[in-house]
Amino acid sequence: MKTATIIDLIVHTDVHTQSMNHIIKQQHISQRLRRRLKNDGIITINGQPATWDTLVHGGDHLLIRLAPEQEFSRTQMDLEIIYEDKYILAINKPAGVLMHPTSTVRDGTLANGVLYYYDETKQAHDFHPIHRLDKDTSGLVIIAKTSVVQHAFDKQRTKFQKVYDAIVEGTVPSQSLTINYPIGRKPGSIIERCCTLIGKPARTDVTVLTHHSISQPIQIGNNVSTQQVLTYVQCVLYTGRTHQIRVHLSHLGFPLAGDDLYGGHLDYIRRQALHAGYLAFTNPMTQEYIELRAPLPKDMKRLLHL
Repeated sequence: MKTATIIDLIVHTDVHTQSMNHIIKQQHISQRLRRRLKNDGIITINGQPATWDTLVHGGDHLLIRLAPEQEFSRTQMDLEIIYEDKYILAINKPAGVLMHPTSTVRDGTLANGVLYYYDETKQAHDFHPIHRLDKDTSGLVIIAKTSVVQHAFDKQRTKFQKVYDAIVEGTVPSQSLTINYPIGRKPGSIIERCCTLIGKPARTDVTVLTHHSISQPIQIGNNVSTQQVLTYVQCVLYTGRTHQIRVHLSHLGFPLAGDDLYGGHLDYIRRQALHAGYLAFTNPMTQEYIELRAPLPKDMKRLLHL
């Protein structure tokens, strides 16, 4: 079984002799992971085997590896890497790709592709998504290379600025609007969400960019409409509820094109027209402010005649 590098550091020369546990606690590592490292970690100090009870001195090279809790298969995939450093990987995920394997889909997910990429580039890392996108939503996702980095994002409560591109059916009348409706599970469904007063707070800011008229016969109830208007909008998320943009816009009567789960039609596009196009945040490991952009995918460009 492959092992992932959890800690690889040179202990500062000013550090006095310390216990392994004390050194580990300083590395933003959760209590749960510390227990795994203590029980199952493969530890070396200056290239020599060590144990949890071995004392660590200033200048020592400490390396700890750990077998992943769940081993995913590797799948060769054409990853569009937008950004990479020693801590994170930013990928422009295509529509139709799951984030990670499920009980029924074991291969061909982003996790399988990222692990293949790590193997090919000789990186001993695991798959730790900082956030997720629906299978049929395209755009930017951030992958932490180790659980330590993932925990640092959580511990420092890293704030993300997220901007999504969306194409909705109908003419959105206002140039900008704020949708502030709580979202919860739709009664009787384990998948669908809805706007409900007993849901969790959710806020989406919407800015209209352009309107586009298209001539295409669409069945709406008992009538067939041949002239349709699509509105290209950008959405800023202040909360991260499941299906938030899809639910909010559908609630106002403007479902996403291709989103048949929430009232959209598949005649325009074969998946919901939603793309995570901009992401900004501060890397908790380096304190560097990072801005990332992913271009609009071809299927959405075609709808806008771009």
